[in-house]
Amino acid sequence: MWLLRIVSLGYLLLGSCFAQPREEAFRLDTPDYRIRMTVQFLPPCRGTRLVFYSSASPGKELCYSGNGDSQSCIERFVGAMAVVSFRIQPRRKNVAAAASLREVVQVLSQAEGLDERPRHIQAVSIVDGIVSDVQVFGYDEDMVAEGQRASLRAEWSAKLWRVYRQDLYVNGNSEPFAFVEWKHTLNGIELLRVKGQYAAVAP
Repeated sequence: MWLLRIVSLGYLLLGSCFAQPREEAFRLDTPDYRIRMTVQFLPPCRGTRLVFYSSASPGKELCYSGNGDSQSCIERFVGAMAVVSFRIQPRRKNVAAAASLREVVQVLSQAEGLDERPRHIQAVSIVDGIVSDVQVFGYDEDMVAEGQRASLRAEWSAKLWRVYRQDLYVNGNSEPFAFVEWKHTLNGIELLRVKGQYAAVAP
């Protein structure tokens, strides 16, 4: 079985499972920046092609695979996706535009039998005040014999999950401006907790 979490900060990405996503928004202001976090929770995919599109190149397909290959799309993806977008704007005229967003992600708990995942650290450039994060949890059904697909979907959907904590930093700051806890299952990605370090979180 193949499971993953894809983080692709730096693009304003849209996932596709051909249905309208549910959306939530939060304010995570710092002394220097107004930060709005918007989460699109996409419906689960059941054997759908896994492909994304960037606002920078709307007609270009962005593909990901379990080995990190960005050239080939998964044709039969089973799992869940969420797209998280951050809009970061200076609070005052003398504050420079935010240059980068950094995340530190670690697994807090997970279902028995899943591979251990090391802590993940990534920093990316912010473009025109916007940066996005794509989260994916699932597997490639082409790796499963056709006669076993239905039974394995039911079995794995009932028992596979991971809980993550994502610490978020703007520019080179040593203290995070917020942390977010997520639960990933094959049926959906859930937002468990959002906490801002400088201000109360508000929709």
